[in-house]
Amino acid sequence: MRLIYMLPAAFLAPVIHEMVKVLCSTLQGDPVPKNTGRLTLNPFKHFDPIGFVFVLLFSCGWGNPAPTAALHYRNRQRGVLVTYLVPVLVNLLLGIGAVIVIALMTANTSLQAEGYLVFWQYIRFDRFATSPYLITLVVLSHFAFVNISLALFNLIPVYPLAANKILLQFSRPDTIAKLNHYEKPMQIILLLLLAFGLITQILGPLAMHIVRLVWGVVG
Repeated sequence: MRLIYMLPAAFLAPVIHEMVKVLCSTLQGDPVPKNTGRLTLNPFKHFDPIGFVFVLLFSCGWGNPAPTAALHYRNRQRGVLVTYLVPVLVNLLLGIGAVIVIALMTANTSLQAEGYLVFWQYIRFDRFATSPYLITLVVLSHFAFVNISLALFNLIPVYPLAANKILLQFSRPDTIAKLNHYEKPMQIILLLLLAFGLITQILGPLAMHIVRLVWGVVG
C-alpha cells in the first residue's frame, strides 16, 4: 500500500528535475534540448521507467537524462553550474515546501505535540486511508522526502548525476581523464549500493535531518 502513496512523488520528482535542467540549459543558449524534443512540458518525455522503479523502492532514482551541450553556453562554467545546480535546488525547495505545508496542516491538531516525528509516521504509513486529509498528508510526506532525497542523491559525483557534471567542468584534464576512465565501474557500484539500500541508509537520515530543521523553523 505504501508504494501507491509513493507513485506521485516517484513520477514527478525526477521529471521535474529534468524539466528544469532542460529549461536552464536552453536559457543558457543551448539548442540541443529543443532540437531533440526535450523542451516540452510532456512529462513522459522526461520519464525513465528504471529510474522510476528505483525511486519507488529506494527513494532515489532518476529521470530520462536530458541531452545538453555546454559548448553553446554564453559562459561555459556559469552555464554548467546553472543547468545542473538549479534542478537540485528546485527539488530541495519543493521538498522543503511540502514539509512546511504538512507542518501547517497538522498545527493546532492533536498531532502537533508529536512534532516532526509525525512526518516519519506518514512515511511509514502502509494502510488503506479513506480520509482525503490523511491521504493528502501521506502523499505530501512522500513528495517531500523523495524530493529532498533526490536533491542529496544528485550531489554524489557519479555520471550522470549533477555533481559529476559540475566536477568535470571545474577539474583539471588529468582528473577528467581519470573520472571518465572509472565512469562505468562507479556507475555499477552506485547501482549496487542503491539496490542493497545502502545509499538510502545514508541519505535517509540526512533527509530527515533537513525535515527536522524545517519543521523546527515552522513550529
